Amino acid sequence: MKRLLVLLSLVVLTNIPFSCVDDCGPFSPMESKITELYVLVGSLTSTGFIETKSTDFDLAAIQIGIADLDYTEVMASIAQPGFSFINTAMACSPRLPEPIQAIESIVITSESTVYAQGNEFLPGEQLNELFKINGNLTIPEYIKKQNSDIELFGNIGSSINFQLSGQPDSTINQTFTFDIKFSDLSEMIIKTEVFEVNN
Repeated sequence: MKRLLVLLSLVVLTNIPFSCVDDCGPFSPMESKITELYVLVGSLTSTGFIETKSTDFDLAAIQIGIADLDYTEVMASIAQPGFSFINTAMACSPRLPEPIQAIESIVITSESTVYAQGNEFLPGEQLNELFKINGNLTIPEYIKKQNSDIELFGNIGSSINFQLSGQPDSTINQTFTFDIKFSDLSEMIIKTEVFEVNN
């Protein structure tokens, strides 16, 4: 009888999780998807973006950021132990949701004419070449960087700072529209308030 009790105790003990390992617990992986963006007009300084506006092209900036996300459970097959007296092991916390949307394109337009770089850009014409991102990246360079690290723009608090890459030929005092398309075929269009930059 004692031998049976000892064996039973050993079986129970060997099926109790004592440490946290990958994929532990009954948690399914979660994916996050952007559902809302915000846009701010302000300045980009050496310490980061601030909401104080500037008309100096070296400082004036537009920030677009993630305001809200939707979370979806990913269906996954979770291996279960062949024999255990414990049905569910809550040995560790669930994994953080993983962003899945790579930026496919960003298109900037305006309803007003823009004079810059010796050219006239008519209403509705693409203005991407007039902007840089986070101080030194072109839009294609940023998209490539985000595609290799989706979390760069994939979580609440993630943001992109746009500035003019050069001084305009005439004063800019107008709104801009940003059309952002993602790898999951979703699209978000957001319009700024008036963005003013002196020539």
